[in-house]
Amino acid sequence: MKRALAAASLLLLPACAGHQVDLEALSSASDQIVWEAGEKAVAKKDWDSARQYFRRLIDAFPQSEHQPDARIALADSYYEQGGTANYVLAVSSYREFLTLYAQHPKSDYAQFRAGESYFKQRNSPDRDQTATQQALEEYQRLLDVYPQSKWVEPAREKIHTCRQELARANLMVGAFYQKTRQAWRSAIGRYEAIISQYPDFEKIDEVLYRLSECLANAGRYAEARPHLARLQADYPNSPFAGEAKKLEASFPPPGVPPAPAKTPADPPAKGTPPKDQPPPEKPAAAPPAGPPPGR
Repeated sequence: MKRALAAASLLLLPACAGHQVDLEALSSASDQIVWEAGEKAVAKKDWDSARQYFRRLIDAFPQSEHQPDARIALADSYYEQGGTANYVLAVSSYREFLTLYAQHPKSDYAQFRAGESYFKQRNSPDRDQTATQQALEEYQRLLDVYPQSKWVEPAREKIHTCRQELARANLMVGAFYQKTRQAWRSAIGRYEAIISQYPDFEKIDEVLYRLSECLANAGRYAEARPHLARLQADYPNSPFAGEAKKLEASFPPPGVPPAPAKTPADPPAKGTPPKDQPPPEKPAAAPPAGPPPGR
């Protein structure tokens, strides 16, 4: 009778979102009753109450058949509620599930949702890309560990999005170094990273042109020519193809050494006169000591 009353109270309480869970009733209920109460709270989007039920089930009923589902439901409650703090907790909960139930039928789902939790936190390409990189790694892990999962295709789509955003972020940084700082070496490093790591980038034609510009500005014409040739051959309709021809036409002929880069002249050493002034005359030697002449 007491358990039946506890069950009834647990199932009725979530009707009002934001209520305080009756801990006394919770302690006397069975795992099945607690699980059903948690499901009802989820249906009401009463996330705090749902998490209390699922944590109770996880802590008090370690042998319950609902253990795996309760852990997934706990992680899902964080994800569905949303917000940066909740996405962080969702990742932690999904990973805990994967540690405990690596071979569970829902392990591929947990892996996908870990990627989704990072994906929800990603920034625009002009800001920090840590979350985007982490999402990419989680999706890739799904492809590697669960290649037959139904979540593979959605993960592939998200991988494409992440790669495009990471490449675009590198392009923006490279353009900043190139146009604002005229730091050719730093810009070259960014552009080369895009070509090697993100060959599927949608703006690879622009990257080839920007890279060639920086190489030319650094006097490395021989290294720029293959990139310009690839740009014109692989992307003949690109708006940068015509600019590539003009840029290459401005190069010195092959085999002719480029003019040395201009560098500020070193200041003259202390005490050294400028080149356009004669050295100062030496002072006349003092006459030898002795009696005056004629004596």
